[in-house]
Amino acid sequence: MANAEVTIILCGGAINYSTLPLGYSHANAMIPVNGKPVIGWILDDLLHKGIRQATVVLRANDTRFADFLRRVYAPRMDLSLALLHHEGSILESLQSGLLQTPSAGLVRIILGDTLIRDSFEHPADMVYIDEVDEARRWCVAFTDAAGVITELIDKPELPSGQYQALAGYYHLHHGDHLRDCLTQSLAQGERELSRVLMRYHHAYPIHCRRVEDWYDFGNIDHLVEARRRLLSPRYFNALSINPVLNTITKVSAHDQKLQDELDWFLKLPEALKVLTPRIVSHHEIAHKLHIVQEYYGYPTLAELYVYADLDPEIWVSILRHVLRIHLELRHYQGVPQPEAAAQIYGAKTWERLDALRALSPYWEALLELPTLTYNGRSLRNLPTLRPALDASIRQLAAQTPWSIIHGDYCFSNILFDVNNQIVRLIDPRGSFGEKGIYGDPRYDIAKLRHSAVSLYDYIVADMFDLNETNDPGGFVGQVYANGVAHAVAAVFDRIIAAQGYDPDAIKVIEGLLFLSMTPLHRDRFQRQKMMYLTGISLLNEVL
Repeated sequence: MANAEVTIILCGGAINYSTLPLGYSHANAMIPVNGKPVIGWILDDLLHKGIRQATVVLRANDTRFADFLRRVYAPRMDLSLALLHHEGSILESLQSGLLQTPSAGLVRIILGDTLIRDSFEHPADMVYIDEVDEARRWCVAFTDAAGVITELIDKPELPSGQYQALAGYYHLHHGDHLRDCLTQSLAQGERELSRVLMRYHHAYPIHCRRVEDWYDFGNIDHLVEARRRLLSPRYFNALSINPVLNTITKVSAHDQKLQDELDWFLKLPEALKVLTPRIVSHHEIAHKLHIVQEYYGYPTLAELYVYADLDPEIWVSILRHVLRIHLELRHYQGVPQPEAAAQIYGAKTWERLDALRALSPYWEALLELPTLTYNGRSLRNLPTLRPALDASIRQLAAQTPWSIIHGDYCFSNILFDVNNQIVRLIDPRGSFGEKGIYGDPRYDIAKLRHSAVSLYDYIVADMFDLNETNDPGGFVGQVYANGVAHAVAAVFDRIIAAQGYDPDAIKVIEGLLFLSMTPLHRDRFQRQKMMYLTGISLLNEVL
């Protein structure tokens, strides 16, 4: 039976390696942009628009892409996958999508390397267009005075000038006729979507609308621009990027987080400032702190870890390099502050767990259970662990080393240039129980381990499966990491032990980190549970 309306996202084209960033060998739709792949931006936009059905057309051998969709978005929307078993044109991709989810009514077609945030509501058949300076990379639209298409030409060799290019969204109300036009084009050996659109247009005129909020990820230069425009504030009110000077301006009104960050950058010894984006200027305007800083377009290690295709040996090399940088910070030692360490490891954790308990009766009940079961393994829960955990926290605080730390030394805060192994550290904590650049260096190692070994970045990307059993406190689940993550995990503890760290102490701190992060993800209930179980599992290993 045909659907009243369908949305089809075309991601089945052949991979053009010349348009991909270094280290990636999969579809453009899986390129990460500020921590989320392109397809994630597209599907989140559909959900924001209230569109909860989508069919994604992709190559059958792109199992990583399919796994991501099934694990992250299938639970959140009516998602269908149309798998292409042979390489063909965009018309074969559209045909596969229409066969998977036929519609006699509205068909929305979205190119898988395009994000358009403009409205998808329109009473007439229409396409979005925008002005471009050259024609040969686009499908160019020619229109009459009313904005109705008169001709479409694919990638024409035309002199420089202003042209109207199709932006990658097609809004067609007559799905049955679209299917007929597609069948005719395939029978004629045509390969371009423009030919189908022109056949359709002869019966139902297609209008052009000027797009306002369009992001094109299909080539490197537009991908860079899209990354800059989609960069969103994390802890402050606003930010902007100057693409000519490559600077980023952060603005916040009386935000202590941003002030602590600025103080960390300013107090860092001159020899270490090369590891961070330079502060160009900072000032207060109308009670708002403005920081202007160098902007680096390097990917984060989190993006590379979850979405790229780097060899395990390269990752071990990256890990060793990041730990060498950590040792550079450790050379600058301070006076140990046991009280500050006790506050971070103890008081802060219990405050966060109290906040978690207050979120819902579910958490109140779960935190009172003496034991949990995860994948068949019995785990002591907080009431049973508490005495040993308190003793371990006292020991951690009493034996605290003290040096310059980043304070949030995880993969998502480490920018990395793969070509040259250049690192830039962003978003420092700026305090550790008390304000300043000093703290417990074991905390940074635990942050690093929670990314490299315990797969924090996979968890926040929702790339996991977790279910509850019929028994109270019973869970089964797994994080869907690739073989690279397992190879890195196998060597991590050995490397840090060679630097003088006790892996068991690091695991205790890491377990506390996961517990204290759990209430912060209240918008993702499953993610909260996975974080809590990860923290409890770590603590059971060592206590």
